[in-house]
Amino acid sequence: MSFVKAVGQQWNKSAFAEKIAQTLKLQTEVNSLFIGATSITTVSNLIAAMAYCELDSEYQQAQLTDAVMLTILFDCFRLLVVKQAEQNELSQAEHLIVQITDIYAAKDEIAQQSPELEQVQIQIRNLCQQLAQLQKQRRQQSRNMGR
Repeated sequence: MSFVKAVGQQWNKSAFAEKIAQTLKLQTEVNSLFIGATSITTVSNLIAAMAYCELDSEYQQAQLTDAVMLTILFDCFRLLVVKQAEQNELSQAEHLIVQITDIYAAKDEIAQQSPELEQVQIQIRNLCQQLAQLQKQRRQQSRNMGR
């Protein structure tokens, strides 16, 4: 029975990833990020894998509004911040998730929906600045090692 359940979960996760991809395709600024080697399908599958929770069918059933997407992306973003802070490099798809999250965090209309979402946006922007500073420091350290 567990095999059937696992297949069902993968099916639901796949449908969730497709829904995410369709939502991202509607965003011009996000869509412009996918001119490189990593496809929107790859990024959507990664987002779904990171944010999917079997018991939380809210995301699967609901329309993926900007506010819902911000919440989904924030779940992924936090994991990626921890990964990068622990000296691990991010893949291209993971970097794209960080960029997409930053794009959603810059949307003023989301902040107007609730104070909680506004706080999420502020946290994302602050963490993005800290990540940029961390990357700058690491690049500087690697340059100094060559001397």
